[in-house]
Amino acid sequence: MSKLIPDYVFESIYDITPALLQQHGIRGVLIDLDGTMASHKALLPPDTLAPFVRTLHDAGLHVLVFSNNRRTRVGKFCEALGVDYICRATKPLARGFRRAARQLGLPLEQIAVVGDQIFTDVLGGNRVGALTCYVQTLDRRYFWVNMRYQIERGFIERGRRRMEARAHHE
Repeated sequence: MSKLIPDYVFESIYDITPALLQQHGIRGVLIDLDGTMASHKALLPPDTLAPFVRTLHDAGLHVLVFSNNRRTRVGKFCEALGVDYICRATKPLARGFRRAARQLGLPLEQIAVVGDQIFTDVLGGNRVGALTCYVQTLDRRYFWVNMRYQIERGFIERGRRRMEARAHHE
């Protein structure tokens, strides 16, 4: 069950700072697309996304969009954003995370996984030893996404408490 608890819980990807990642020795970031960077209905990145990605790049962090979605969806989105990607990532299976680490040229311990799903992003990231950052989904208004959130809620809350306890000890 502990593999389902994120290291950090944020309202949005925009709350994740390079300084926080770097203090954990992070040099690469795998970011989920649908529900994390943009709604699954958005064909192109929102205007706020490129400056966020640029902030990570400027801090020396390697960014890779890491999605279970198809190449037609992920490729078009990432081309517009100007970032590399892996589609059909097979999250939460370890092989996709290992493939991403090879592409970044980094060990998994130096990678953060950012996503809006406990059972794919967080579980997979924790299983391979990456730092996991859960963000509230952008698609909560959709019935099935909200149903998933109801199931994940307890793990998210435990992650929030873990994050707060860590902050008190630093």
